[in-house]
Amino acid sequence: MHALIVGARQVGKSTMIRRVLREINRPVFGFETRKEDELADAERGSPVYIYPAGQAHVQTADNLVGYCKDKRPEVCREAFDRFAPSLKNPPPHSMVVLDEIGFMESESEPFCTQILALLEGDVPVIAAVKHNSTPFLDQVKQHPNCRCFQITEENRDALFEQVLAFVRSQLDQ
Repeated sequence: MHALIVGARQVGKSTMIRRVLREINRPVFGFETRKEDELADAERGSPVYIYPAGQAHVQTADNLVGYCKDKRPEVCREAFDRFAPSLKNPPPHSMVVLDEIGFMESESEPFCTQILALLEGDVPVIAAVKHNSTPFLDQVKQHPNCRCFQITEENRDALFEQVLAFVRSQLDQ
């Protein structure tokens, strides 16, 4: 089973994943998406980039997946399409990190298909998932190979021990 950390914006989904990864000794595979507010453009808003998990965050035109202004996304679907093949074949004994799965990612069919393939796989996944409801996000959250952990500001500290214990139990199998 895979661990999905589900919650609203800014409640600590990515922080939870980083804390869990610090506690386990596994190489990481997957992606991180980040809204880079310090690079915001007055007209388009903050750029959003996708980075390979565990690697330096280098912003290029190829990994710019869109912009977000006033909580409204402008999606560059082609960037997700280009990134999708890199999610194939996670190394054995690694941990797949999907940070985060949200509405922007839902715009790319190849990307969504590859995420679902990872959830069908045997390599453990830990993912941050937006609490919003879209057909794709609902499919991810209801996936039979996944356990959802609902994170809030109030429960995030106590939830860490539960998530860590769950991930460790999956790694021991």
